[in-house]
Amino acid sequence: MSFSNSELENFAVKHGVTLDTVAPPNSEERHKALKQLLQNNDVPFPISQEKAGPYLDNSHKPFGIGTLSEEKIDLGEYQNHQDYDSLTFEEHLSWACLIKDQKETKERYACKEYLQGEDSFPIKGTTIPDYHFLNARLYQQTGWQLATVSTIIPSSLFFHCHRHRFFPVTTMMRSLGTDYLEEPDIGHDLAGHIATFTIPQVAQVMNNHGVAHEWISEQMRKELISAKTQEESERVTSEAEQLLLYAGRIYWFTVEFGLVMQENEMVAFGAGILSSPGETPYSIESPKATRILIDPTSDRDLLRLAATDYLIDEYQKTYFVMKDFESLSSITPERILSVIEEAKHIPHLGWRDIVEGDNVINSGAEAMTPGEKFQKLSQGRPIDEASKRVALRNLELAESQPDEAFALSPSGKLLLESILH
Repeated sequence: MSFSNSELENFAVKHGVTLDTVAPPNSEERHKALKQLLQNNDVPFPISQEKAGPYLDNSHKPFGIGTLSEEKIDLGEYQNHQDYDSLTFEEHLSWACLIKDQKETKERYACKEYLQGEDSFPIKGTTIPDYHFLNARLYQQTGWQLATVSTIIPSSLFFHCHRHRFFPVTTMMRSLGTDYLEEPDIGHDLAGHIATFTIPQVAQVMNNHGVAHEWISEQMRKELISAKTQEESERVTSEAEQLLLYAGRIYWFTVEFGLVMQENEMVAFGAGILSSPGETPYSIESPKATRILIDPTSDRDLLRLAATDYLIDEYQKTYFVMKDFESLSSITPERILSVIEEAKHIPHLGWRDIVEGDNVINSGAEAMTPGEKFQKLSQGRPIDEASKRVALRNLELAESQPDEAFALSPSGKLLLESILH
């Protein structure tokens, strides 16, 4: 979609951006900046001259996948490149407007670690960052690198990247005037996620999810090899997909849409929240949203995340508030596997559900107990598709796994009793 000069000027004025400042650096300027960056050894992860030389030589080519560590990643058909010189003025302006809109909301609602992390990267300017430069800076500060993708990638590949400390980033920038997107774009990937890598507990949770997903996938491959029938193969695949779904929910409610208590205040660290200037204040202040305080060291609370469905096409209706960052360190690969295994055996919750034992900070306008939701369903009253999906899954569970077959830990039994109550 193309815009007239007057429309571009109107967009800029609306967001407090001056068009003259949207001036992307040319290739010579980018090369000079990168050369200077690569010479900086006073960083947590210095780049050796052996790596820096070829990296600088290739900086005139489109950026694909980081090459600054010994780790390798194969994106297959999803691999893409950032051709910086092909980015349009409209894309740079959209970035500038987003950054300007985010500035006030982040300064007010983001956790202090996130704000400090942002200052380490060239992501607050009026032009889209050059991936060659950003990748080098990200590696120097955190040991992570970028892997450029063409579209949403399968979760197995996404977490495989995490396992090797690569973060998939797209080259698509949201159109001018767009706040919320169903799929990631440059605004989400860079202006949302990059700073979170400087929060050690969050970066480690991301890597731990990669390890857990690898273990699940490896176990599935072993069982598929020994499967005797097509039916058995389908069962193995289905069970693995369920486990990956439950693990993905833990990731969603922490890394993407997590809130945390800090100095007796609720602040945001989730990239999905902070990349949206609209959802950032909504997540913390709106009376429409439910907010539940959780302790990630509690198996019951971690299981609550794994058993809860979420929304992808609008603002979240329920947010989980971590008691502190230190507790995130307890989300190890082993605990992820243990908790999601239990999640197979209990009824699941929808995005609107509140159950006994929840430490509710705010009960949103659409919150209800599972009993209230079931009553609406049994009376044939309208209910959203997400709630129907959870209800049908629970009916299937009741038919396939009677109560006496449950082999739950005390934490699992506690959450099960809360849901059934």
